[in-house]
Amino acid sequence: MLALVYKSAWDVALEERPVPEITRDNQVLVRIRATGVCGTDLGIVSGKYHAIPSVILGHESAGEVIAVGSAVTTLQPGDRVVIDPTYYCGQCEMCRTGRQNHCTHKSVTETGVSADGTFTDYYVTEDRFLYKLKDHVSYEEATLTEPLSCMLTGINQIHLLPNFRTIILGAGPIGILYSYALASKGVTGSLVDISEERLAIAGSIAPDRWQVHASFEQAIADIAPATGQVDMIVDTTGVVGTQVLSQLASGGYLMLVGLRDGNTSFNPKEVVDRSLKIIGSIDSLGTFATAHYMIEQQIIPAKKIITHSFPLEDYEEAFRTLGCDIQGRTLQASSHAIKVVLQSN
Repeated sequence: MLALVYKSAWDVALEERPVPEITRDNQVLVRIRATGVCGTDLGIVSGKYHAIPSVILGHESAGEVIAVGSAVTTLQPGDRVVIDPTYYCGQCEMCRTGRQNHCTHKSVTETGVSADGTFTDYYVTEDRFLYKLKDHVSYEEATLTEPLSCMLTGINQIHLLPNFRTIILGAGPIGILYSYALASKGVTGSLVDISEERLAIAGSIAPDRWQVHASFEQAIADIAPATGQVDMIVDTTGVVGTQVLSQLASGGYLMLVGLRDGNTSFNPKEVVDRSLKIIGSIDSLGTFATAHYMIEQQIIPAKKIITHSFPLEDYEEAFRTLGCDIQGRTLQASSHAIKVVLQSN
């Protein structure tokens, strides 16, 4: 089978790999049909995020069941499924204390990072990580389930009120999915991005009553003209950090979800005195089924969020569309793409 393999920073290539085999009775062999390109994939390729050399990349996937182990009773060959790639053992200290997204075995089981992923033709996983797709949900639309699940996991860490004045920094796929996840809870706010082209796209697909702004200052002035402070800021960029704490109202939340290295500072006294909350969130924790439901019920306009699709063989063009030029070894924010999907036929 064909697989997109990571070797080192800027060194990725398509290789022939053997089709994985079912080795346990609860496993399922899936023919991958579509996989979304995640910011984590861009980070791995550009050397900004660590992955195991020779690993197959990719984790936001959907496909068709080809074969099932002897103990699998809920699935059969031909079923269309979406894959939850966040493996957890259920037995380690992290899992037993409700932190399955930080399972102790993550260093060898993280799909597309420390374990072979889904930018390929076939993938083996356990039946508990597969969810059936309704006929009206395309494989491409289903690839948004995993990132949406991550957004819901972040929101679950907040004592959310529907009247929270909210700003999301970054109008890429994560920012837009966060806006829809928040809108499902009754929250309205603003998406901020420095790219006029991306803002134009975001403006056409953002949830009802959500606005788009070209700067953080414009968003603040529009949402909270009297106080200059909002109740929640979600930073998907990974570059703003705690610089915006002064724009948070007392008791407000700063949600950090961008995976970028950097240094930032804050005054602990201010955090304590104003009851501010700084929260980091990664991966999916008990929210995949809800994300699956939201995609199925078309609460999320998946077709609009997916702006580009490419065959797996054209992975370099797909990555370039997102600002990651593998040959040129450069990574910059794309201004004309939101979500890109690689298709395996």
